[in-house]
Amino acid sequence: MRALYLYLSIALVLTLCVSVSTARNQEERLLNHLFKERAYNKEQRPVQSQDEVVDVYLALTLSNLISLKEVDETLTTNVWIEHGWYDHRLSWNASEFDDISILRLPPRLVWLPEIVLENNNDAQFQVAYYCNVLVDPSGYVYWLPPAIFRSSCAINVNFFPFDWQNCTLKFSSLTYNAKEIRMHLKVETDPDTAENFPVEWIIIDPAGFTENGEWEIIHKPARKNIHKDVPLDSSKHQDITFYLIIKRKPLFYIINIIIPSILISFMASLVYYLPADSGEKMTLSISVLLAQSVFLLLVSQRLPETSMAIPLIVKYLMFIMVLVTVVVLNCVIVLNLHFRTPSTHVMTDWTKEFFLERLPRLLHMSRPADSEPQWEGALQRRSSSVGYIAKAEEYFTVKSRSELMFEKQSERHGLTSRATPAAAHRPNAKSELDMTDQLLAEMKPAVDGANYIVKNMKDKNDYNEEKDNWNRIARTVDRLCLVLVTPVMILGTIVIFFMGVYNHPPPLPFEGDPYDYLESNRRVL
Repeated sequence: MRALYLYLSIALVLTLCVSVSTARNQEERLLNHLFKERAYNKEQRPVQSQDEVVDVYLALTLSNLISLKEVDETLTTNVWIEHGWYDHRLSWNASEFDDISILRLPPRLVWLPEIVLENNNDAQFQVAYYCNVLVDPSGYVYWLPPAIFRSSCAINVNFFPFDWQNCTLKFSSLTYNAKEIRMHLKVETDPDTAENFPVEWIIIDPAGFTENGEWEIIHKPARKNIHKDVPLDSSKHQDITFYLIIKRKPLFYIINIIIPSILISFMASLVYYLPADSGEKMTLSISVLLAQSVFLLLVSQRLPETSMAIPLIVKYLMFIMVLVTVVVLNCVIVLNLHFRTPSTHVMTDWTKEFFLERLPRLLHMSRPADSEPQWEGALQRRSSSVGYIAKAEEYFTVKSRSELMFEKQSERHGLTSRATPAAAHRPNAKSELDMTDQLLAEMKPAVDGANYIVKNMKDKNDYNEEKDNWNRIARTVDRLCLVLVTPVMILGTIVIFFMGVYNHPPPLPFEGDPYDYLESNRRVL
C-alpha cells in the first residue's frame, strides 16, 4: 500500500514538472515568435505607416502626498503612473500558444512612449522602478511604474497659514511630438451600463493612501491640454496635467505661532498699567518687541523668498511690531513727563487745563480729594502777649537765679521778696514805649526766621504740588494711550485673521467650467 502511494506521488510530481516545462516552453516560443521571427525593434513606433499616430492613455494613482516645501516651492508625491497603448507587433493568437493571456516583459525590450514629468524640480525624469510591462494577445501594453516626483509648485503666500495651493503634475513626451503620439486620459468601462468614460481625476485608493498631516486635498482633476498656438511637430503642443488643489490645515500654526504671538502682543497693553516709578515699562515693551521679532524670524524660515506678496501672518507681526514701537515711544514720553520737576520745566496754564481737568474727565479718571489737616482740641490764640513778655523779661533780669529758685519757699517761711523797679514805682508812658520798642527789636530776628521758615515750607509745598501735577499728567497720557492702542490692537487682529479664515478654495476646480471632475459624476463618452 505504501508503495502505491509512493508511485502516485512520483507520477503527480512528474506531471506538474512536465506541465510547467510545457508552459515555459510555450512562453519561450512566444517570445521567440514575437522578437526573433517578427524581428521586433523597440526603437520604432508601433505603427503600420509613417503617418499613423500612436494613442497613449495615461492615469495617475496617488498613494501619498509626502510634503510641500514652501521655501523650495517643491511638491513631493508618491504616485503610480498608468500607461496604456497598442502595439500590433506584440499581438498573438492565444490558441497557438497554449492560451497564454498575459505576457510579462521587461520594459527595456519593448517600445515606450517616453512620457516624463515636465515640471520636475530635481531634474529626475525617470521613474523610481522599471517594473515589467503586461501584454495581452490583442497587443495592448499596460505599464504601471511607481515614482516619487518632486514637482515645482508656485506658492501663493498671501494668506499663509490659512492658504490653499494649486499644484500640478504636467506629463508630456520629450521624444515624440503630436504627429507621432496622441496623449489621452485613461478610458474605463462601467460594468453596470457598459458605457465608456474618461478618468478625469487623480485616482486615490483609500486603502493604500496615506493622508498628509498638513495638507487636505480639495480637488484632484485631470485634463488634457492642447496648445493650439504651438505647432504639431513640437513636444509642447499637448500634455496631460494632473491638478492637486490642496488646503493647509492651520492647527499647527495656530497653536505654535498665532496664539503665542497674540498673547505676547497683548502684553504690550500691560505696560500702561505699570507705574513709572517701577522702572520696568521700557523693559516690558522692548521684551515684547524682541519676542515679535523672533516669531517673524521663525515664519520667514518657512516661506519662499519672494517679493510678490506679503503673507498674512507677516502682516500681523509687522502690524504688532509697529504698535509695540508706538508703545515704546509712549513709554519714553510718559517717563519724560513723570520725572519732570519745576526746576527743569514750566507748566503752562493750557497744560493744566487740558491734562489735569478736561482729559481726566473724558477718560473717567478719579482724582483723590484734597484733605486739610484738622487739629482737635486746639486752643485759641490770645490777642496780644506783649505785656506778659515785658513783665517776664523784667522779672528774669532783675532777680537772681537763687531768688527765683527759692522765692516760693521764702514766702512760706515769712520772708519778703525783693521788689522790682517796676513794682517800686510805675514808669511813665514814654518809658513803656521805649521798653516796647526794645522788646520788638529783640523779637524781630525771631519773627524774620519764622517768616523764612513759613516761606520755605510754602515753596516746598508748591514744588511738590507741581511735581505731583507732572505725575498726574504722565498717568493721564498713560490712560490715553491705553484707550487708543488697545482697541486698535484688537480690531487689527480681528480684521487681519478674518481675512485668512474666510479664504477658501473655489467650489469648482476651474473657473468658468461647471464640471466638478469627481468620480461620482462621470462624463460618458
